[in-house]
Amino acid sequence: MPDVRISDVTIDRSNNGSGVLAMSGARGSATLTDVTITGSAEGDVRIEPGSQFVINR
Repeated sequence: MPDVRISDVTIDRSNNGSGVLAMSGARGSATLTDVTITGSAEGDVRIEPGSQFVINR
């Protein structure tokens, strides 16, 4: 999905993965504004190989 906007969100303790994950094969983009991500097991923002998704912070 293109041009998704996420704002004023806190993501905490993603114990089983990433706070934000763009899986392989994903397409589109997102802009994160005032998004706080902490305590993620596999990184705060993760874009898997093969993904065409773009995350702007």
